[in-house]
Amino acid sequence: MKRTTVPAFFVICLLGAPLHAQERAPLTLEEAIDLARNNNPTFLQTLNDLGPANWGVKEANANLFLPNADLAFFTAWQDAGQQRFGAATFPQPAVLLSQYQFALSYTLNGTTLFQPGQRKAERYAVERRIDDADLVLRNQVTSAYLEVLRLEERAVQAERELRRSEEHLRLAEAREEVGAGTRLESMQADVARGRAEVALVQARNAARVAKLRLVQALGVQVPAEQIDLVSEFEIFEPQLDAEAMTNDALSRHPSLVALKADRDAANSSVKVAKASYFPTLSLRASWSGFTREETNSDLSIAQAVGQAEQQANSTILACNQLNDLYNATTTPPPPPFDNCSAFEFTPADSVAIASDILRTNDVFPFDFENEPVQLSAFFSLPLFNGFTRQLQVEQAITRRNDLNHGVRALELQVRADVTEAVHNLETAHQTVILQRENTETAREELRLARERYQLGAGTFLELLDSETLAAQAEVDQIEAVFSFHQSIAMLEAAVGRPLDQSSMR
Repeated sequence: MKRTTVPAFFVICLLGAPLHAQERAPLTLEEAIDLARNNNPTFLQTLNDLGPANWGVKEANANLFLPNADLAFFTAWQDAGQQRFGAATFPQPAVLLSQYQFALSYTLNGTTLFQPGQRKAERYAVERRIDDADLVLRNQVTSAYLEVLRLEERAVQAERELRRSEEHLRLAEAREEVGAGTRLESMQADVARGRAEVALVQARNAARVAKLRLVQALGVQVPAEQIDLVSEFEIFEPQLDAEAMTNDALSRHPSLVALKADRDAANSSVKVAKASYFPTLSLRASWSGFTREETNSDLSIAQAVGQAEQQANSTILACNQLNDLYNATTTPPPPPFDNCSAFEFTPADSVAIASDILRTNDVFPFDFENEPVQLSAFFSLPLFNGFTRQLQVEQAITRRNDLNHGVRALELQVRADVTEAVHNLETAHQTVILQRENTETAREELRLARERYQLGAGTFLELLDSETLAAQAEVDQIEAVFSFHQSIAMLEAAVGRPLDQSSMR
């Protein structure tokens, strides 16, 4: 979607820089729409949906083509105590434990097989909803922009009416001074002037409030009185082909395209739901290792030294017995049994055992002893789960069918909306032409009534009636003009895109 640069004036306002009261920013309709695209909170909320949709596609592709990887690390401390193995108990020193495990796993089933298509359809639906939201935002800003211009024009007309009322008041007072008029006529003129002042105050306030609503739609914090709406709109006789516009809207309208995308995504959901009947294949490979370190090795050293000393004494005893047998036969014993003292357990042996135990015990937390690699495969075929799968499939089918009906209903609505908008635009143009004639006639009547009153041939009530008719004709003309422009905006909303007005003439 097109993102444009925000006008410099509004950048200053957004940054909170001070502005002089006389500074006014010209703002065209297209600049207002671009501002709203960049700042309108409701539109930005819709735009944010695209991020999760993109990651949904990446996740589905990763689940289909890549294994999952997990790395776990475990550490613990166990206090000293008695450890039981069956009926026997053994003293257990305090130990520090750590373990790691790295595993790769892959699962293939119906869901992982069809989910990439579903996620892509959902992302496409999100993109089309963003286009639809952009159309809604454009229509909202255009309507608000035209409403401000309409009410500002109404305020100009009210100011013009006030000037006429003041002129008529001066005329009535002048006639009263020369005796050609009455005090009642002056009072009636003064009341008419007061009513015109009230109408002007209300018209200016309505225009100010409408501009505040426009600023709200833009999503910026800019003083409304420092904005000048400078876009101009022309009145022309529209040459429209209702059937061609209807066909164009049926093929390109963002709301209809978005709803069709939702239907396609729902159809993908049906495939995923039916895929729950497929079997599941799971593969896994894991690597692991552990460490075990005693916080105090004295007990292990004492046990190892004792066992080594006992083994040495047993060896010496067996050596002496063998020597006695050889002495009885007068045959010298073979080495190394000819010197039994060589098997004696010495302090150096005790130190070596202690050093070896201390060295091998210093492993916590990362000097792991690796375990054998584990490979596993798992295959399962779902048979029955209490109709849960059938319920999910039926729900997905129902949602898809509902969206099918919704698409049909929206197509009928788009066809009717385009036809109605075309007729409304043609009627609005005819109304503008007639209201222009009525306004010219009413102004001419007012001019004649003013001349008749000045010459004394007419009454002030006739002048007031003519003034009222002229004011109403001017108001009706303003309403007709902006009804024409609003009709163009409504036609663009019905067709679903901005229209090239030069091709409509």
